[in-house]
Amino acid sequence: MFVRHATLDDLDALSSIESACFPPKEAADIERLANRIETYPEHFWLLVNPDADASDACFPAHLADGMLVSFINGMTTDDADLTDAMYEQADLHDENGSWQMILGVDTAPVYQHRGCAAYLMRRVILDTAIAHRAGIVLACKEKLIDFYQGFGFVNEGPSSSTHGNATWYQMRLRLKCQPNDEDHDEVYDITASNIRKAMEETTSYMDHGHTVTSQFPVLK
Repeated sequence: MFVRHATLDDLDALSSIESACFPPKEAADIERLANRIETYPEHFWLLVNPDADASDACFPAHLADGMLVSFINGMTTDDADLTDAMYEQADLHDENGSWQMILGVDTAPVYQHRGCAAYLMRRVILDTAIAHRAGIVLACKEKLIDFYQGFGFVNEGPSSSTHGNATWYQMRLRLKCQPNDEDHDEVYDITASNIRKAMEETTSYMDHGHTVTSQFPVLK
C-alpha cells in the first residue's frame, strides 16, 4: 500500500467511502468534497492498495492506481478550535495556518479493523510535524476518544461543533511544547512514538544520519 494526495479524479471513490462511513447528516456530499480537493488537495491523505484482489472489489472505491482503502482530510488554519463552518466552507483554509484540522477519517468497510486508519493517521502526524505546525485538532464521538488518545491526542471536552446534530469531543495533538503542562512527558512520549513509527513505515522519511529526527521538538 502507499499514501498519496488527492485529485478530482478520485472524487467518486472518496464520496463512496464518505457515504459508507458517516450518516447523511454528517457525511460531506460530493460537492463539498470537490470544493475541498480544489482548495487543499495536499491536505487529503489517501491510502491506496495497488494489489487489491477480487475479495476487495465488492466496494466501489476503485482508483486509477488501485483500491482506495482509507482517507483523511482537513484544512489548516490559525483558529485553534474546530468549528461547524470548517465543514462547510473550504475557503476558510489558510495554507500557512498553525493548526491542521481533521474533518474526516474514513476507511472502506472491507478494510476496517485492520489498522489502516491508524497507519494513515501516523502519516498525517508525521507530515504535520515536518510542516512545523502547532499540532492537529479533530472532533470525534465519545466511543473513539481512546483510539485518538493512543496517538497523543488530548480530550478537551465537548466540542462547540454540533456538526450533523451530533455530540462531539474536541481532541488536540500538540507538536510544540507548552509551558506548565503537567501531562507533557506522557503525552509527548506517545506522540514521539507515533512519529518514529511513521518514519519507519515511510521509506521516503528514512532518518539517515538523524537529519530528519532533529527537526521535531517532540523528539529532542
